[in-house]
Amino acid sequence: MTDAPSPELRAVLRDQALDEIERVAGLVASYARSAGEAAFRGDETTMGVHIRQLRLCCLNLIKTYKEMAGDQGVAEAGGSSDAHRADQRSGDVVA
Repeated sequence: MTDAPSPELRAVLRDQALDEIERVAGLVASYARSAGEAAFRGDETTMGVHIRQLRLCCLNLIKTYKEMAGDQGVAEAGGSSDAHRADQRSGDVVA
């Protein structure tokens, strides 16, 4: 029988998941922009590469979010979606 993870561990895991979502969301924006630019140029090969990269990033985002939201211990650790994030600046907007 294993012990339940501590609230501190759950908070760290949640922060790591949020950091990963933030990192990959930045890649999504970059790949989407690059795919659009390739489409504008008519460069189908490059566009296809960026679309595949975009797809993989979106799958990673969904997987990370589902794991974070689906793990009761991790989801319960956070309370509100950004309440315990020390790196949250006052001007940051959480969508």
